[in-house]
Amino acid sequence: MMPNNNQSDESKNSSKDMDMPTNEDGRESPESSESDELASSSEGELFGKRRRVGTPVSSPFKTPPGSPFKMPMTIPSPSPPQWISLEELMTVSNGVTNMALAHEIAVDNDFQLQKYMPPENSLEKQVKDTVHRAFWDALREELAEELPTFQHAINLLGEVKEMLVSILLPQHSRLRAQINEVLDLDLITQEAEHGVFDVKRCARFVIDTMGRLCAPVRDQDIETLREVDNVVDMFKEIFRVLELMKMDMANFTIQSMRPTIQQHSVEYERKKFQEFIDKQPNALEVTKTWLYQASEEVKSSQLPSGSPEGAAAAADRPFTSMDVLGHAYIMLLKWEENKPFPETVLMDQGRLAEIGVKCRQITLIASILLITHNVVGAALAGLQGFSEKLKGTLGVLLGDMQESSFNLEEALKNISEQVCKEVDECLETRGFPRLDEKRRDILKAQVQTAANPDNYIHNLITSRVYGFIQSVITAPNPASQAKVPGGLTGMKIELFEVTARVLRIVRHNNAVFGPYYSDIINGLLPAANGPSE
Repeated sequence: MMPNNNQSDESKNSSKDMDMPTNEDGRESPESSESDELASSSEGELFGKRRRVGTPVSSPFKTPPGSPFKMPMTIPSPSPPQWISLEELMTVSNGVTNMALAHEIAVDNDFQLQKYMPPENSLEKQVKDTVHRAFWDALREELAEELPTFQHAINLLGEVKEMLVSILLPQHSRLRAQINEVLDLDLITQEAEHGVFDVKRCARFVIDTMGRLCAPVRDQDIETLREVDNVVDMFKEIFRVLELMKMDMANFTIQSMRPTIQQHSVEYERKKFQEFIDKQPNALEVTKTWLYQASEEVKSSQLPSGSPEGAAAAADRPFTSMDVLGHAYIMLLKWEENKPFPETVLMDQGRLAEIGVKCRQITLIASILLITHNVVGAALAGLQGFSEKLKGTLGVLLGDMQESSFNLEEALKNISEQVCKEVDECLETRGFPRLDEKRRDILKAQVQTAANPDNYIHNLITSRVYGFIQSVITAPNPASQAKVPGGLTGMKIELFEVTARVLRIVRHNNAVFGPYYSDIINGLLPAANGPSE
């Protein structure tokens, strides 16, 4: 049988038993575009890591000193080691995988299944290439025999038939009957035994059928396939294009079913997560620590300045559960890489990390723009074109901030030189003299220290960026909070984009896990706000 390693498990799961609407000619309907201000990036991860079978399951969680958790939300001490069976492990793993897939479809409007390709030079790729090469060589040798048996070719046609049938829709009854008639393996076997089997005739029928079923994007692949004359190369291309067609089918089905999936994903994810908790009683420990730390930070930020009036004002404005949860979500954008991530947002960890990098880019670009205008002065006042050009340059120079090899200090040195160059060009264009040596040195120094922890401008812009995002995600009507903070007008579009992405994640996450958060935070608020008088 033909080795079939090209399709990921996700694509198999998603394409199984899926009905997809098509046009009257049997083609897939074009994908509908969705406009949603909450569009998010791609890439999500599975909820948890698999544990080795037969090893005890214990928790590394330790209750923070002075934790105010009380019943019914008391944080238990680490449970004794529990042994997990293979059946339980597979049940939990499958449930989490399905939950993660539903979550990706619901949260990421651009989510698509992709063909799995093993890494270059990996052992997996070497084994795969060797096995496939051996198979095609065997087929080539078989067809070169004086009296070929066509056994390999018949097996291939059987797999091709299964793949064609798998992408048919219920209304394709006539085409289904035609496939079963032309690719009747029993009849083909008899033809091969009597030496009258025409393998190219069957291959051409397969190609014509693929042309009727494929999406328009695959038309060129079909035309190229028609030009292949060698039987072995023809079958290789048939399998390649069929795999692409199956992926197209799965992704179209996901796109067409996304509204339905989004409608039911909240209930489905909560159900699967509860099943996970039933297997792992301590599954919310990191989440509890995360919310506890958020409540402590919110409490600290509201401490009075020391005056009696400040103390009275602080007592009159006890913080709410929304204050805690809003701040907790902001904490995720600044999360340390090696720190355990809360269980309830683990599937969004990659997205939140990406958004966090984007927030830092916005903050740094806005800071440098503000520094540049402050140092140069009135000569740049009102020059929207200059700010846009400089913003684009900074975006390119800071575009690799998410890479571990990115050197921010070195990048800021290069940026300081580029900023001075663009300022000089702008000044000369407007008839002003170039920057003098003293002002140039000041501008370079301030740009190079723009990301320092003690830089006032950077800290101010940072607080405004995260403050704006928090005000939007905690507001009953987010549109009412759309006023851009001072110093961020030039980054308005980018700020709105990241805020919309965070809002989409927060809304879905809170809809799924809101009851868990409510129980945890309600146990925190009385202690965090202090004893009542």
